[in-house]
Amino acid sequence: MKRIAINIITVLAFLVAIEIISNRILNKIYNREFDYSLLANNKYFVSSGLKESTEGKVWGKEFHTDGLGCRKNKQAFDSKKKKWLFIGDSVTEGVGVEDSSTFSSLCSEVLKDYNICNYSLIGYSTSDYVNVLKSVLDNDSTNELVTLFYCLNDVYGNAKTKDLPVMAKQNFIGKLNGILQNSCSTYKLLKLFFYQNSNRYFTYDLQFYKKEDAHFVQAMNDLRFCDSLCKSKNVFFNVVMLPYQSQLRDKNFTPQQLVGEYCANDSIEFSDASESLSKQTDANSLYLFADEIHFSEKGHKVISDFLSQ
Repeated sequence: MKRIAINIITVLAFLVAIEIISNRILNKIYNREFDYSLLANNKYFVSSGLKESTEGKVWGKEFHTDGLGCRKNKQAFDSKKKKWLFIGDSVTEGVGVEDSSTFSSLCSEVLKDYNICNYSLIGYSTSDYVNVLKSVLDNDSTNELVTLFYCLNDVYGNAKTKDLPVMAKQNFIGKLNGILQNSCSTYKLLKLFFYQNSNRYFTYDLQFYKKEDAHFVQAMNDLRFCDSLCKSKNVFFNVVMLPYQSQLRDKNFTPQQLVGEYCANDSIEFSDASESLSKQTDANSLYLFADEIHFSEKGHKVISDFLSQ
């Protein structure tokens, strides 16, 4: 009995040690904590925005905003220059990398004739882009250019969860998986390693990219509204599409082709960053660890070079 007790204690001590180590590794390579004190609710009509001149931590990285409530760039704001608005979701916001490493900040050092203003925010979709542009363009006449960075999940971002198909049904297995991921760092870390090259997010989002899909139609109508609004203000508007990691491996760019066709039909300037990113030899290195969507420092640099051409 004594020997059994010692063995049990040894095993438990080992498991606790593994859990502590896994938790530290996760905090270093897969920290997804967001500082909600950075947010200003209903800043752009019903859409939230970032507070002005504040700081916090997002996904383990220091996060600073400027006097406009944009993520801070390395190049200082110059009131004598016209503004070039970057608008997108968490990908363009640059979660997971330092302020100076985002493609917005890198572009500010190259495109020095403009103030690059990054109005992007985690969770944004096309309906939020409409709200931000309506608010910003109506209150500021120094805006000259707007680039909207479109990601595949923008197609359904403003929809309610109950109106969407789900990636994992909430059966017993699904609920158990959720509990384990939230309570066991070792389980979550192992799962991330196992699924890090999975295309499941892309496969899920791909189902919305059909001309008759209501979510797709609404998203494209939002893009048309943004373009029309900018033209009414004599502001140049264009759409840049950013790919998922698995697209670079599998070469399935159906959504890009569909959005590109839509933009062409409505005379909306459109470009696709997929080709520039596809030229890189290692797709994994362009994205954060076990992340299908968000770019690493290397990925941000490739995109900034693409935009600066």
